[in-house]
Amino acid sequence: LFDAVLSRMIDGKLLSAAAEKVKLQDDPEVKRKVAAARDRVLQDSYLTREVEKALTEDKLKAAYDKEIKANPPAEEVKARHILVDTEAEAKAVIAELAKGGDFAALAKRSKDTSGANNGGDLGYFGKDQMVPEFSAAAFALKKGETSKAPVKSQFGWHIIRVEDRRMSAASSFEEKKDELRSAMGQELVGLMLADLRKGAKIEQLDAEGKPKPAEPKK
Repeated sequence: LFDAVLSRMIDGKLLSAAAEKVKLQDDPEVKRKVAAARDRVLQDSYLTREVEKALTEDKLKAAYDKEIKANPPAEEVKARHILVDTEAEAKAVIAELAKGGDFAALAKRSKDTSGANNGGDLGYFGKDQMVPEFSAAAFALKKGETSKAPVKSQFGWHIIRVEDRRMSAASSFEEKKDELRSAMGQELVGLMLADLRKGAKIEQLDAEGKPKPAEPKK
């Protein structure tokens, strides 16, 4: 990898030298592109440094603590389900389960193909992650229980089995740090740009080169 990168760098230097030899640096179009590239580097460097300076570890930790406080651990259930079209079909499945039928095997007839291919397994979920009817039924069941009556939702008729219950675990600061930095960085950039606009005299032209109305001061 090192040799390939080194070879590419050498090629780049040779091309730059060849371009300068024929005075391409004096070409108006090249000058325009160089100026545009310079502007982009300055913009990116300024924003990056200002954001890094503002988003200290203490500020990120304070934002993390605030988010954790606003979103305390909530109960989750781990469930399987079988989804069919009619109440009669759902009752027939419940009857088979009552006779000792295997839930995962019966899930192969489920309309929910992802569930059918995985024994109906839905994994862990919170109350707000499913439609209300489904969540209400699932969270009313104890660990190891199966719904004794079909559960109707907009998708059809469900048979639900709860396999586990737990409290959700909060993400650690290290796990959330990059996400927080990204969200706070975007907000900070917006504030910076708003402040820069307030302190600048901006004259805009439309597509025909005519002056556009001045932006109202905020």
